[in-house]
Formats: sequence, C-alpha cells, structure tokens
Amino acid sequence: MPDNGFKNTSYIQHKTMHHRIRVAGLIHRADEILLIQQQDRHGVRNWSIPGGRLESTDADIFRGVEREVWEETGLKVEARQLRFVSEYLAPDIIALTLIIECHLANDEHPDNIHLDNIMEDDNIHGVAWWPISRIRTSDEPMSQILTKQAFWDALEQAEGMVYLGRHHDV
Repeated sequence: MPDNGFKNTSYIQHKTMHHRIRVAGLIHRADEILLIQQQDRHGVRNWSIPGGRLESTDADIFRGVEREVWEETGLKVEARQLRFVSEYLAPDIIALTLIIECHLANDEHPDNIHLDNIMEDDNIHGVAWWPISRIRTSDEPMSQILTKQAFWDALEQAEGMVYLGRHHDV
C-alpha cells in the first residue's frame, strides 16, 4: 500500500467514533467574561465558556448558541460572529467547538444570571462574570481554551476567526 502521508487510523475502523458539533457563547463586558462551572466526565469542575451541543432543531449555529447561553446562564443574547474554532479528540469522540461572540439582548441586564434553565445532566454548578486578569492567573481549573495564548491574543482583536488547534483528553 503506498504511503499517502496519513497516519495509520485502522484502529478507528474497529470502534464507533462519534462526531459532535458544539457551540459556545463568548460574552464579555468591559474586562470580564461570562463563565460557567461544569463538571467534566472525570468529575473535575472546570470554568468554561457557556455552550453545548448543536441540536437538530436549532435553525443555525447562531440560534443554537443563543439557546445554549440562555439554558446555562439565564441570559438572552444575540449571536454576532464566529470568533474561534477548536477541536477536541478523545478515544470515542471528535468534537468541533464553534465559539461565537455574543452581546446581551437589548432588554437584558448582565446581572440576571441564574441556573434555573439547566437540566440535571448538564452538571453545571455555577455561573459568574470573571475578570479577565483573574481568569489568566487563577488556580481554579479552567477549560483548555481559556489557557491558550492564541485565544487571549485574538480576543483583543475586533474581528476575525482564529483556529485554536486540537486538544486531547488527558
């Protein structure tokens, strides 16, 4: 068999690989970003950008992120633009996360955050506005996206989409 430059992926043929598209809403005000605290599949509570699985009933990625932010934070937002793309790979799944910049809806107050809309299996334990400086220096567990310098560098830019790479399950 000729070498086509691709790594041998024959192990994938023996098991089912699930694919998932996730949408996450980047909401910031002044020097703060809205984060949720969610327990991962290893039982660790991480702070991350609110978001979740794109549903087949969502009209598009923008309506999907508006729904997810509302479910996880209680805030009504308006999705504006795709800012970041990140990949996640685990033995049984590959997920593509689309991070979309959102602004609060005109009639929404930023302090109306609550967890009243979450489902039990969301494993969400908190929602809070975090100062950017605190996110970058905190000892609390943060999602891998929030630890990438490329994320912070691009966040300062007004526009444009940035690919944050692929991270793996540890």
